[in-house]
Amino acid sequence: MTKNLKRAIPIAALLLIFTFVNFFVVRGHYTEHFYPEDDNATSVYIETDRDDIVEIEDISFSKDHKWCNICLKAIGTGIVTLTVHYNNNVPDSTTELMVHPSGIIYENGFLGSVGNLNILRYEIAFLFLIAVVNLSISLKKSLRSNMYSYKVMYVAGALVFSAVNLLFWIINIVNPTNFWPDRLFTLFGEIFAVFTRLPILFFPIVLPFSILLSVSNIVLLKKEGFRIRNMLGIGLGIVLVAMTVFPFFLYPIMSSFMDVSGQLGFHAEFFFELLFFSSLSYFECMLIGTILGTIRAQRFVPRYEQDYMIILGSGLRADGTLTPLLKNRADRAILFSEKQKEKTGKDLIFVPSGGQGPDEVISEASAIRNYLLTQGISGDSILTEEKSKSTYENMKFSKEIIKAHRKDAISNVRIAFSTTDYHVFRSGRFARKLGMNAYGIGARTKWYFYINAQIREFVANMKVQQKRHIGNLIFIILLILFLLAVSFRFEIL
Repeated sequence: MTKNLKRAIPIAALLLIFTFVNFFVVRGHYTEHFYPEDDNATSVYIETDRDDIVEIEDISFSKDHKWCNICLKAIGTGIVTLTVHYNNNVPDSTTELMVHPSGIIYENGFLGSVGNLNILRYEIAFLFLIAVVNLSISLKKSLRSNMYSYKVMYVAGALVFSAVNLLFWIINIVNPTNFWPDRLFTLFGEIFAVFTRLPILFFPIVLPFSILLSVSNIVLLKKEGFRIRNMLGIGLGIVLVAMTVFPFFLYPIMSSFMDVSGQLGFHAEFFFELLFFSSLSYFECMLIGTILGTIRAQRFVPRYEQDYMIILGSGLRADGTLTPLLKNRADRAILFSEKQKEKTGKDLIFVPSGGQGPDEVISEASAIRNYLLTQGISGDSILTEEKSKSTYENMKFSKEIIKAHRKDAISNVRIAFSTTDYHVFRSGRFARKLGMNAYGIGARTKWYFYINAQIREFVANMKVQQKRHIGNLIFIILLILFLLAVSFRFEIL
């Protein structure tokens, strides 16, 4: 039995129990709301043409007597007409109700108010609570076993989503603000808010964040010249703001070529609104998860007991010397080596990694080696890897060199790697993929470069699991379509 199936069985069992409980608790009760034409109405009399179908459980007025609540209980099946008299006057209003053999009461095909409806809110809140607990445990385990795994960013993003929604469902239970909390359209509105509330809630943060992305990119373009990858921040900022604002313009846009006031048009417009908001919610949660995972990885410091230190290469200057970014990586590795020597007396072997690019006079590994020698590092403590052209190859070829030098199983070798802070998370994932239990240390870089690079890392991490993301979004869309189909069929919204 797979791990996913083992997790799905208790959830399916819980949903089955909820369904069974709801069938007996929710069914058979209905609350009808009437507005008296007379604002001074103080008493009400209900007349039914079928006493064998429903019975009246309770009648109450609102505090300001603007409306009257009539609680009904099903005792039979069929159609019944209610006639309402206020202050012993002529009939004020009538309505026709149907009682289904299952015990569900509805009004002319409209599933309106249901007794004991709040139990569904408790159940939904409970499901989110289970999700928060499980995701918290899963995140803790993932950080312990492999802080560089894709699962860390995915679980962290899902935890943010579940925690925010749990808070709102608790608020819905403790302090309901809606006019009619027992109405099904109120409950459906709260359910649909699951897909829409995060982008709206996060917008006060997203707007200044998008401005910061744009400012950092403008500085980056001035410092390093125009490149498409140097504009990722501006692009992401525009996407975040546009996807948050655009749904509010869907109604006037769609109303120009179709009737959105009718049931079909309304649900069609609402679908596209939910599509934009739910996609943005998913996108933002994954972004938050990536940022949290990256920050955790770059702040972690391995134990001072390492055997080897891989220094990941990057571009060189025209004369073959290190760029400030690459120099920071080398300096970070040297600092770690010095602290390890001071604390434990153990020396480590440096493994500069990086091939020679078409515009480079020497390999990146050789340039790093030359710099290490100028800093007093012995040549006997340096092993160069000069074939790699990417981060993955940095790890792959460095692993081969370490294995050949140590002549031992790679699992028995303690390995660290030095790279730029934003790059630690993804580099660590490559190391673990290759079977190296390696831990990274991050060198700082300039703020404007860090922000754009963080976005680049996010895009790269999303691309790795793009099939999974597409599958999740398809599931969300199908769920939205199902809920809208139910709403359309029974005229709930």
